[in-house]
Amino acid sequence: MSEENDNVAPTNNENDISMEEEEVTQETDGSEKENQDTSRNEIVEKMFEKLLEKQKNIKKSITEIVDKLCSVESELQLIRDDLKPKTVAATVPEQTDDEDETDSESKTESVTMPTTGKYFVLKHVFKNVTNMKEGEDHWSETEEHIGVEWRIDVYRTKEDLSFFLKCLKLTEIGKWSIEAQWKQALLSKSTENRFKVVTKKSFGTVDTSNGTWGFPKFIGWAEMEKDFLVDDQLTAEIHVKIMETTGIYKDNLRSFDETMEEFSDVVLVVNDEKFYVSKLYLAAHSPYFKALVLGNFNDSKKSEIKLTGIDADDFQNYLELLYGEYSIDEFTVEGILLVADMYDTPLIIRKCEEFLLEKSKKTLKKKLQLSMKYHLEALNKQCRKEIKSIADIKSVLPGDIRDLDPSITTEFLEIALSIQ
Repeated sequence: MSEENDNVAPTNNENDISMEEEEVTQETDGSEKENQDTSRNEIVEKMFEKLLEKQKNIKKSITEIVDKLCSVESELQLIRDDLKPKTVAATVPEQTDDEDETDSESKTESVTMPTTGKYFVLKHVFKNVTNMKEGEDHWSETEEHIGVEWRIDVYRTKEDLSFFLKCLKLTEIGKWSIEAQWKQALLSKSTENRFKVVTKKSFGTVDTSNGTWGFPKFIGWAEMEKDFLVDDQLTAEIHVKIMETTGIYKDNLRSFDETMEEFSDVVLVVNDEKFYVSKLYLAAHSPYFKALVLGNFNDSKKSEIKLTGIDADDFQNYLELLYGEYSIDEFTVEGILLVADMYDTPLIIRKCEEFLLEKSKKTLKKKLQLSMKYHLEALNKQCRKEIKSIADIKSVLPGDIRDLDPSITTEFLEIALSIQ
């Protein structure tokens, strides 16, 4: 029996060993499981740490971006400030006949003037200024505006800089006059890279007997040298707003006054002058007037509509051309173009361009300026074909080369290189 028992069942010792092995195995399994759990926890913790780190980095990046944006905004504001002309005090000029008594002091406002209507700017950089002799005139190049030639004149007195706008006399047309507002300015950049500007403004009339506007004592010479000379160069500007002209334009070719009332259905008022015209005729030639006189605007229902930003003489010439009279000449073409461009009148623009292409004796520079200002493609193409030499390029360059239209700069460079 004992042998059978020995053969059938394990001894107690064997059972004990098996149990111990099982316990050891369970402990080992438990330990491994615990190690695995610990490992998993560490991995998860590391993942969380990485996520937190990434979140911190993202936060930091966002903060940096915001700071940069704020910095950019600040820089933009500084640029905006730079673009606003700064002023310095200037010597009070002597009273002149064409100067308004209440407006004779140096002004601190921006150089910019309203640019609607007959408005233009002359700009010139005078060189070797410290070598200027007393009483010796220094001129900018002559520029034509509204059919009249203009230029800047500066010279040195004992202690001051004299600064004038000269209108070349129109001897061929008899008596004439031009009433205008104008603003004269000297510009420079200070050490902080900000614009420094001294300005003076006035209004008055030039005419057959006197073609000069300006100030005999614009600024003290020492102050000018200290604050406005850059590499011995002086940048001068004159902004001119023409208010009224007489004797420059020809006599009217057609009437649009009250004698035409029975043939009109709307009155257009320009600077208190009334023009009696037909709504349908205007609308047929101008999308602007079509919307204005036939649209759903408040003005469309009115019998009188006021137009702003143009000159009455220019509008007279514009209407004459629109109604079949040939009112274009060297004096009127620029004003007619201004009105036609403002009121989107292709017929008038085309006729003005044809005049400039075929008949006008204006300079190449003036034609090029008009072609770019009023988008006259055929005229622009003709002008560019005529630019074949360095001398041609120089003849069309503005007083300040930085004012050159970017669209033509590359072409000028290519011409210059090909010649060289």
